[in-house]
Amino acid sequence: MEASLVKIGNSQGLIIPKKILNKLGSSKKFNIREKDGCLLVVPVQIEKPRENWDKLFAQTKKKGAGSEKDPFDNVTNEFDHTEWTW
Repeated sequence: MEASLVKIGNSQGLIIPKKILNKLGSSKKFNIREKDGCLLVVPVQIEKPRENWDKLFAQTKKKGAGSEKDPFDNVTNEFDHTEWTW
């Protein structure tokens, strides 16, 4: 399959056919490097924020970590006594 370079501002871009992109997945970022006179284009897998938190919390709990006591539990100040109401 052939592709052509296209001028994009001061740079040039390579149009990647949709058929090939579909095989690479939904990545929008790629690492590009030259190897032996060829271009190697590899999709970058980007994790979504908080994507694996449930697994990480489960692993931490298995290792024996639990909810620690709040270090500020007994700390008060003047605002707590005069201005703050529940």
